[in-house]
Amino acid sequence: MGKRYGALILAGVFFGTTGTAQALGPKGISPMAVGSARLICGALLLWLFTRFTPKTKQKMAWRDLWLAAFGFALYQLTFFSAVKSTGVSIGTVTALGSAPALTGVLAYLINREKPSRRWFVATLITTSGIIVLSNAKGFSQFNVVGFSLAICAGASYSLFAVTSKRALASGVGIPEAMSRIIALAALLAFPFLFVGDFHPLVSPKGLLVVLWLGLVPTAIAYIAYAYGLHDVRASTASTLILAEPATATLLAAVVLSETLNFKSGIGIAIIVAGLLYLSRE
Repeated sequence: MGKRYGALILAGVFFGTTGTAQALGPKGISPMAVGSARLICGALLLWLFTRFTPKTKQKMAWRDLWLAAFGFALYQLTFFSAVKSTGVSIGTVTALGSAPALTGVLAYLINREKPSRRWFVATLITTSGIIVLSNAKGFSQFNVVGFSLAICAGASYSLFAVTSKRALASGVGIPEAMSRIIALAALLAFPFLFVGDFHPLVSPKGLLVVLWLGLVPTAIAYIAYAYGLHDVRASTASTLILAEPATATLLAAVVLSETLNFKSGIGIAIIVAGLLYLSRE
C-alpha cells in the first residue's frame, strides 16, 4: 500500500509542473489549445507505451469510459483557462484544493464508497493549508471567472477520478485504461486545438511545452496515478495528489518569480503534514 500512496504523491508532483510549463510557453498561446494539444500528445505517447505492455481481455464499460474521458477533457480545458486568468499558484490551489471534498461526494453517490475517518481528518488539514496558501497573496488578485473555472476543473477532475477508479476495479490494465480514457478525451477536446492563434502552438517553444505536458504530467503521471488509484479509495487519492498545488506554488516562486511569502510557506507545510498523516493509513 505504501507504494500506491507514493505513486499518487509522485503523480501530484508531476501534475504540479503543468501550470509553470504553460506559463513558460510562447506569448499569445491559447490555454484551450494547450489543453487539447496536451491530450493529443499524451494519448499518442500512452498508445506507444501500451504496444510494449501485456494486454488484458477485460473490456471497459462504455459508461465509465465516456464519463472518465469527459471529465478528463473538461478538466484540461477549464484548468488551463483558470491558470491563465488567476495565475499558476491560485489557479492550481483552487482547482486541486476543491477536488478531495468533491471526489468524496461523487465517490459516495456513484460507487457508494465511504471515505475513512483518517481521510476526513487529513482532508480537513490539507484544506486548511489550501486556505492559507490561497490567502497568502490577499484578495487583490482574485478573479471571479478564473475562480469559477478552477472549481469547475476540480469537479471535472473528481468525475474522472471516480469513474476511472471503477474502470480499474473491473480488471482493465492500467496502461490500457489510461490510454483509452485519454485518447477519447483528446478526441472530445480536439476542436479546441484551433481556438485562438495557432502559430504560437506550433513554434519550437510551443512544441517543446506540449511535449513536456504530454510526457511528464500526462503519460508518466497518469500511469503513476492509475497505479496508485487501483487499490486506494478515490477520495484518498484526490487528497494525496494535493502535492500538486504545493509543487506548483514552489515552482511558480522559483521559476516564474511569483511571490512566496511566509504565509505561503506555512500553507505548504500544512498540506505536507496532511499528506503525511494520510499516508500513515
